Amino acid sequence: MISGLYSEEVLQGLQARDRAVFARVYEHFYPLLFATARKYLGEREQAEEAVQDVFLRLWEKDFALEHAAALKSYLFRAVINQCINHLQRNRLLETHHNTIRHLQEESYLCTFLEEQELRERIHAAVERLPEQCRRIFKLSRYQGLKNAEIAHELQLSVKTVENQMTIALRQLKAALLDPPDRPILAADRLKLLLWLLPV
Repeated sequence: MISGLYSEEVLQGLQARDRAVFARVYEHFYPLLFATARKYLGEREQAEEAVQDVFLRLWEKDFALEHAAALKSYLFRAVINQCINHLQRNRLLETHHNTIRHLQEESYLCTFLEEQELRERIHAAVERLPEQCRRIFKLSRYQGLKNAEIAHELQLSVKTVENQMTIALRQLKAALLDPPDRPILAADRLKLLLWLLPV
């Protein structure tokens, strides 16, 4: 028979992993420890988890107390430490998530700006083509017409359309893939090559 919760008998029972002693300590301290954890963590589930972790460690690991009366302060200190660790872990996770979100936003913005710049360069290069060449190229690339369809619409021969497309592609490759003012990124070069390929 256990006389009191602050007796040497209880302490020895816990150290010997006596189920009855453990259950009695758990039932007695759980409400107070839970209230303490709830005060620190706020959420019910997190508070329950913190207290359960403390009792789990109490059951699984050896511990030493100078006297039985220290059991209460030992348990409260363990729960408070558990809560602090939980809060620190959450803050680290939040910081980590914020960093990732910030990097993703920066990456998206860079990609968006690069795509926008690439579109502007293509548009400018197409607009610099000779008039008939530009018109034929736009019908081909922007409206998806075949050479024969373009020839029919503009009342030109298919050969003329083919020649104009050859001129357009040659001038666009020179303007876009080998710009004299600055080097082009490999990824942009690939996009341009795919865009310039005949349909």
